[in-house]
Amino acid sequence: MRESVAWYATYQDISPPERTAFASVADEFRNKRILDLGVGGGRTTPPLLQISADYTGIDYVLEMVEQCRARFPQVNYAHADARSMPQFADRSFDLIVFACNGVSMVDHAGRLAILKEVRRLLAAGGKFIFSTYNRNSAEHDRWFEPPPFQLSANPVRLAKNTARFGIDMVRSLGNRLRYQHQEVRTEEYSIRNDRCHHYATMLYYISMPQQFSQLKQVGFPHTPTVYDHSGQLAPSDSRDDSLTYVARG
Repeated sequence: MRESVAWYATYQDISPPERTAFASVADEFRNKRILDLGVGGGRTTPPLLQISADYTGIDYVLEMVEQCRARFPQVNYAHADARSMPQFADRSFDLIVFACNGVSMVDHAGRLAILKEVRRLLAAGGKFIFSTYNRNSAEHDRWFEPPPFQLSANPVRLAKNTARFGIDMVRSLGNRLRYQHQEVRTEEYSIRNDRCHHYATMLYYISMPQQFSQLKQVGFPHTPTVYDHSGQLAPSDSRDDSLTYVARG
């Protein structure tokens, strides 16, 4: 856990699709109520505060919340589970964000619970920005990818890099073999043992048409806008490993 918290603390830049999505809603939701789910190390806090100071951030991991409070003591953060947020009344927020594929880090029932909670909390005409893994990507079908290895002309550094590569390879391959039996494949979605965190994660993948259908099932009536890795509108056959959706309630 400590390693993950430290990693998210160093991961601060927003991505091109996030930049595009935030820009697309900035004027509409200026000074309105924002809920930021899965804040991690507080990466999305600064750009969302530029839209509105009426901002609340939550995370399931208490250490993440504590880290955010230390970085931004003036901001309202809470330790909470996005699957169930009874502390917030219906239609409490105008803009809800769940970045960094956070909605993909739970099982199917948990994902639907999150989407239903977001719909409950979203005010009329509000928007939900989130990213999720794309089942149409090459990453979905890749069984294993070795960890990166960095060459160096310096013998000492090369020896360290080689040792690190060996440790990471054993760790990653061991996790891949250990967790592969937990994978799920249905017509609607897949849950894959993904390379993130040395193959220690199970991540939810869904195609764009199935994601549209899932959103409609929980009460989002409009077809979302979807952005690819470059921040451009994503084609229906996009092969990017994750896509960013902007759904209106």
